[in-house]
Amino acid sequence: MFHHDAPRMNVGEGGYTLLELLIVGVLTALIAIPLMTFTFKGLQSYVFLQTQSDTSTELSTVTEGMAKVIRGTTDVVTAQANTLTVLAYFNPDDTVVKQVRYFVSGTDLDVGVTPPSGTAPNYTYPSANEVVTTLYHNLVMGSTPMFTYYDNTNTQLPNGFSTSSVNQVGIDVAANPTPNQVGVPIELSTRVTLRNFKTNL
Repeated sequence: MFHHDAPRMNVGEGGYTLLELLIVGVLTALIAIPLMTFTFKGLQSYVFLQTQSDTSTELSTVTEGMAKVIRGTTDVVTAQANTLTVLAYFNPDDTVVKQVRYFVSGTDLDVGVTPPSGTAPNYTYPSANEVVTTLYHNLVMGSTPMFTYYDNTNTQLPNGFSTSSVNQVGIDVAANPTPNQVGVPIELSTRVTLRNFKTNL
């Protein structure tokens, strides 16, 4: 009888050696770490840009809303660097003029709305009836005034001007949602001509 020896299998022939596994693991890590870093940085950049965009949109929405009210002002009550009080229709469906006060409180932009009391044309606006709402949090204005005022020749009014001289109002707002990444805030400026104060009609 002839006996055939069973085929012999060399060590490691049926799998990977520990050294091979270690090499594969190291190579995988070397490839994965830069890829993960790139992905993470890409995500950070996306979040940063989205945050900047959202802030710009929010500031734009706030200033546009203010501009609409201020444009239709019937009277300027007080005109200061960080406070503007006017008589105006605050909401589109308002049938009477309200007293509207825009002002900076700390880092907030607030608006106080006071409905009229009494009967026209002798309305009064009791301060106790004012309802204050925050329009925007976390302003970064520094020394920049929120409001600047101009006469009918587009000349900025000096200190001590009369409210009756105001023909245009400049609005400036600034915010920085990512101060750890960018040292310069997002700034938006607009100038509003008071429709009822135009002299070139």
